[in-house]
Formats: sequence, C-alpha cells, structure tokens
Amino acid sequence: MVKKKINIILIIAVLALWGTVGYRTINRQFSSNEVSLENENQLKNITLNQINKDTFELEKINRDPFLNKQFQTTPTVVTRKVISNYIPVKKTTAAVLPKIDNSLKWPVLSYHGYIVSKERNEDLVLLKINSKLCRLRLNVPSNGVLVKKNYKDSIEVYFNSQSRIIKKQ
Repeated sequence: MVKKKINIILIIAVLALWGTVGYRTINRQFSSNEVSLENENQLKNITLNQINKDTFELEKINRDPFLNKQFQTTPTVVTRKVISNYIPVKKTTAAVLPKIDNSLKWPVLSYHGYIVSKERNEDLVLLKINSKLCRLRLNVPSNGVLVKKNYKDSIEVYFNSQSRIIKKQ
C-alpha cells in the first residue's frame, strides 16, 4: 500500500515537471517579440569608450642577448668573386684506378611463399636471408636485398645490382 502511494506521488511529480517544460516551450513559440525589441532599444543607448593606441619607437640594440656579444657597428662591404664553371680534370691511367669488386657474396636465400593483403593491395614475401626469416614488400630493400617481382613459384631478387630468380622450397 505504501509503495503504491509513493509510485503515484512520483508519477504526479514527473508529469508536473514535463508539464512545465512543455508549457515553457509552447509559450516561447506563441509569445510576442516585445521583450526582444526592448533589448534592442537598450543596446542602442550604450556608449563605447574608445581606447587610444600608444605609439613608441624601438631602438636598435648593440648587444646580442643570447650570445652576449656586441654587434658590428661598421658596415661591411660585399665584393663579388667570379667563379668559373671550368673544373680541371686529372688524367689518370687505367692501372692507377682502384678495382671495384662487384662480386660481393650473395647471402643464402630461400623463398617460402607470399601473403596477399586484401586491404592494402600489396604482397608480403616470406624470404629467409642467412637463416633469418624476413617479410619483405615488393620494391622495398632489406639488408641490401630487393624483391622486384613475385611469381607463384619464384621471385626475382636484386642484390648489389645483380639479379637472380629464386624458386620456392
């Protein structure tokens, strides 16, 4: 019986609150605009105080505040130097030039397959370089090894400007 009375009182309180909210929204829509006109008339009578700007002149400083050094006060004269495009070339013989060894040893490579990514539209190649499994993207160098092309059973690999085709194991 007590719970029933509490529920009735709470329902009446909620209805009263919603009733006041509804009354205020409806009253604002159908009320006259006299209040807003009075506010506009009050805004016209406001006087504004004008702020005058202060003028000042900056003086040149002779000391650098960060380095704590004095600036040069004498003007410097800039002179132009004529630079020619001529570069002297030394004559050398073939015996003097050092030999470049392009036959660096290839690392031990074994191809184990590739993974196709649907979201990024790129392939990851599983390649074992010197007994270390690496995931390589196409045309991205890793440890000097560049995977150029990917096939179902092999890949084309570049190392030190040399190319090889490695078959899947």
